Amino acid sequence: MKIAFWSNGRGRACVTSNLACISVLSALDCPHDRTIIFENHRNIINLESTLFNHNSNCEVKENYQYEVESGLGKVLRIVEQGEEITKERLYCQTRDYLGKRLFYLPSDDRSAQNLEYYMEREAVRTMRFLEQHSDRVLVDTTSAPLVSSRKILQKADMVVVNLSQNLQFLEHFFRNYSSIQKRAFYLVGNYDANSQLTRGEIMKRYNICGSRIGVIPHNVHFSDAISNGQIIPFLLKNYSSPVQAANHDFMVAAREAVGLFHYQIRKYERGGEEG
Repeated sequence: MKIAFWSNGRGRACVTSNLACISVLSALDCPHDRTIIFENHRNIINLESTLFNHNSNCEVKENYQYEVESGLGKVLRIVEQGEEITKERLYCQTRDYLGKRLFYLPSDDRSAQNLEYYMEREAVRTMRFLEQHSDRVLVDTTSAPLVSSRKILQKADMVVVNLSQNLQFLEHFFRNYSSIQKRAFYLVGNYDANSQLTRGEIMKRYNICGSRIGVIPHNVHFSDAISNGQIIPFLLKNYSSPVQAANHDFMVAAREAVGLFHYQIRKYERGGEEG
């Protein structure tokens, strides 16, 4: 299944950290599934810096030696040239975590312009190619007006729309993106329950079914884990936190969001539509 994470509010909706959180918790909740993640753009704060601390001694991380051309760049070239590739060769281009449940395709050092050139040409075929070798493909899609983002959003089976508690951005999305709304699961990152725009208010205002919207609450320890590339150890440590633990409420909400996310995936796989 091909799933794009996207927002109409650039830099406000926590797309990268939301994808990181959802993908890690999904791997913990679904130990038999394989998920591949990558981004279609270059940024200082990206999946690699958010999820993976290269200086960490975390037991769930495995390192590989790479060819000169590797990762996403290698896969894009393979797809472009129509080469045959085994599953083993594909996964050698990834960095895998959590017992080979979560796989990240890193971008190489090519410029943002070069990356977009290849993504514009091959992003859709690459998603389909990766889909053949995994249960889910999650793409961190920039809100910048890139052709590759438009193509990814058009062809994704589901779009996780990352909302912010900002009325202007909410109004802009629900006025202008009706085609995305039909395939949307909504996620409110950095969620503040004291805002006037609560989850319930957003549901009521925009007629969203409760099974189609989750929240990732604001949490300073989660924010620190993002900054330090320690999301995996943070979520592992707090995965089954007791009620009195400092991060319990955060984990309850995040895990509920993942449960709703998987509910929508199952509906799609059964060919169902949300009423």
